[in-house]
Amino acid sequence: MSDEELKRNNGAEQEQRENGGGDEGDAWGGQGSSDKNRYAKMPVDRNAPYYNMNHKNRGMALIFNHEHFDIHSLKSRTGTNVDSDNLSKVLRGLGFRVTVFHNLKSEEINKYIQQTADMDHSDSDCLLIAVLTHGEMGMLYAKDTHYKPDNLWYYFTADKCPSLAGKPKMFFIQACQGDKLDGGITLINRTETDGSSSTQYRIPIHADFLIVFSTVPGYFSWRNTTRGSWFMQALCDELRYSGTDRDILTLLTFVCQKVALDYESNTPDTLTMHQQKQVPCLTSMLTRLLVFGRK
Repeated sequence: MSDEELKRNNGAEQEQRENGGGDEGDAWGGQGSSDKNRYAKMPVDRNAPYYNMNHKNRGMALIFNHEHFDIHSLKSRTGTNVDSDNLSKVLRGLGFRVTVFHNLKSEEINKYIQQTADMDHSDSDCLLIAVLTHGEMGMLYAKDTHYKPDNLWYYFTADKCPSLAGKPKMFFIQACQGDKLDGGITLINRTETDGSSSTQYRIPIHADFLIVFSTVPGYFSWRNTTRGSWFMQALCDELRYSGTDRDILTLLTFVCQKVALDYESNTPDTLTMHQQKQVPCLTSMLTRLLVFGRK
């Protein structure tokens, strides 16, 4: 940044203080970094509506697939290898360099995450990490113990991994977030004349909220032992057929729709688990539209 640009920026900050007051945090005190002189290469113009997906490489995709556990209370996740294989094929089709890890311990996961963050991603469009495992509220399970989900993205913030600064970093997590069940609710379209129902369908009680976990906090996440998890089936379908055309949030909206409407648990021998529903949960901090396009 030139001296002239610095003067302009400082002048703008001074004008804001004089005319519009100062911005304050809502926390008691603050412990953020005071280092304002960190820089990273700008991958796209400031006001560009789309992320730059024209780098030499699409980027790395890591899949941490967990089927077996050393923890006696955790059952083997039959069907997860179907998810892992399907996701790997779809991501390779989108141009990702995919690496699949099976049944790693927590320390090993952390090692590969740190190694990936330390790499130079200057020639890459983005980063994608997927975890297929058991989970509970606020925790995911490795082969040997549990860990917090934010361990997955901690090392990829712009200050720690500057070659990914300004680029999309995506995390897809197939895991329970609790043991609550979603019995859903039936929507009925009634005629005004006689009140009889003409069409109806069932949705989860958490549908139509906008807040990628496979389920909402506190709730069960379903997996078919033959076809794989509902979430991964829907995600792979949408990525396969619309992955190069639709922006990611539109695509994920249809993933939510597919999981919410097309799936329902089938466990007639266990009535409390029978005909249950599910909807994925998104938190987006993307600042531009993300369309993979063709590589």
